[in-house]
Amino acid sequence: MPEKVSKWKKFKRFLKRNMTPLWAKRFSYQVFSAIVAWVMVIGVAMYAFTKSYDSIKLSFVDGFTITAHSGAYNTPANSLEFINAAIENGVNIAEIDVRQRPDGTVVMGHDIITTNNDGVEIAVVFETVKPSNLILNLDIKDVKALPDLHKLIFDYGLEKRVFLTGIETYQAKAAAENCPGIDYYINYVPSRIKIFSEDYQQKILTMLEKTGGIGINCNHTYASRTLSDLLHDNGYKLSVWTVDKTHQMKRALVNKPDNITTREVEMLQSVIDNWGKHKK
Repeated sequence: MPEKVSKWKKFKRFLKRNMTPLWAKRFSYQVFSAIVAWVMVIGVAMYAFTKSYDSIKLSFVDGFTITAHSGAYNTPANSLEFINAAIENGVNIAEIDVRQRPDGTVVMGHDIITTNNDGVEIAVVFETVKPSNLILNLDIKDVKALPDLHKLIFDYGLEKRVFLTGIETYQAKAAAENCPGIDYYINYVPSRIKIFSEDYQQKILTMLEKTGGIGINCNHTYASRTLSDLLHDNGYKLSVWTVDKTHQMKRALVNKPDNITTREVEMLQSVIDNWGKHKK
């Protein structure tokens, strides 16, 4: 019985038999031309899309803030270097990830902490932050850390200078019970299609009422002005992450969030400062 030959092998055999130097050169040129054409189309579309934002008058909600994502200013993420850089650069808010060592010590850390030597202790972070005006966005990666974190927050008198993110809807009860008196956003993935439905809008409001969150924290791609208006009209907030490119920043700003988290704080500030200056 003859061996079954895959389509890929048949194609390679065809190329081997027919790929003359001249044919290969023309084929490569055609492929290259197609790629360049697609890149140009996408580039022009993105340019036009981004420029269109300049015609919109930029406005902000009261208390709008910029959060420096952990690792901004070319520093290691979840490090004291980052905290000090955030303080020195006068940023509104710095985001850090919060976990717990095996021995229960609360530390900065994005990934699972496996030893009692990993991560910078939150107590050290709070000691560093206390003399400054820096606010901390505490992105909770392990809700088991909440009781001890709560104690540290109040021990250092930072209850008015911290808030929690990273809280899923099913974790809201743990946040409310273990961190009373501390605001928290709910991690959520809103639909940009369903958001126009009154039933879906009510679903979001009901979720926030039940969870006790002050608002929604979501990836910037899921945010919209409709969502922003819905939240603001009902006393809630919108925080978006992680916005690192110019066109993303312009789109995020037009959506009028309460907070934008970015690794490129200076770029975002420049976009704001130069908004509409290049209109023709």
